[in-house]
Amino acid sequence: MSDNRKQIDLAKDTLKVFSERGEDMSDVRHVVHYSYGGNFHALGSSLAELGYSVRPTVNSDGIIAERHEAIGDEWRTTTLSHLCELADTYNVEYDGWEASMTRHQPRPANAPQRNQRVSLLSRIFGRKH
Repeated sequence: MSDNRKQIDLAKDTLKVFSERGEDMSDVRHVVHYSYGGNFHALGSSLAELGYSVRPTVNSDGIIAERHEAIGDEWRTTTLSHLCELADTYNVEYDGWEASMTRHQPRPANAPQRNQRVSLLSRIFGRKH
């Protein structure tokens, strides 16, 4: 197994964190991929053809590819696997990915609704019940 393909196994733990935090894995979210070295220009061209937005890294020693997609175990074994294979083709180090989380902790029952106004005095002294 190439070093790049190890990223597929590492993604299991990351996806587990998403699930534990209540993320809906069918939600489309912003996903960013990092690759360095090798023929990263050719890899970037291939990724652009697949619909990724591609730009150079800060030091111009690799690329950052991003798009919005649903992640999950099927994504890990298909899309992520394909990205690792592409990186191997161009002798590029696939350095991993990150994605945004959209779920938040439930609001406490006594918390004001987002569009409900709360006066300064009630913030200081608490709300009357």
